[in-house]
Amino acid sequence: MNTPRTATLLVVIAHWIFAMGHLFVAAQVVPAPNNHVSWLAIALISAAHWIVSVALWTLNDRLSGPLTLIFFFAALGGDLYEHLLHASFNNVFMVAPGSWTSQFNSSVLVLLALEIMGCSLGIQSIGGWRRQMAA
Repeated sequence: MNTPRTATLLVVIAHWIFAMGHLFVAAQVVPAPNNHVSWLAIALISAAHWIVSVALWTLNDRLSGPLTLIFFFAALGGDLYEHLLHASFNNVFMVAPGSWTSQFNSSVLVLLALEIMGCSLGIQSIGGWRRQMAA
């Protein structure tokens, strides 16, 4: 496996780890009755990360690059809307002050950074594939 795909795979794994942790931290900052972790969310998020990881491991750049870009772009859009734009209890600007607030805000920023890195790696993968086709 070449280095850009390895880097992308590491970003996917890191994103999954932080996303799982973020779910549990988010449950600490929102008020009841929404202060629990959904096992369906854990299963769906894990499945999506697993699919992208397998695609990166087995498929060529022509197929894995766009899939990676779509995955991280969707995650980035969801996070931006839910944690920065949407008026809710898990918006970083509206979260209630408490002992978990800084961990929550930090996990949101780390996830956003990983999603931006994932999008840029997906774009690089697509660009590399196109350069190979032109040569």
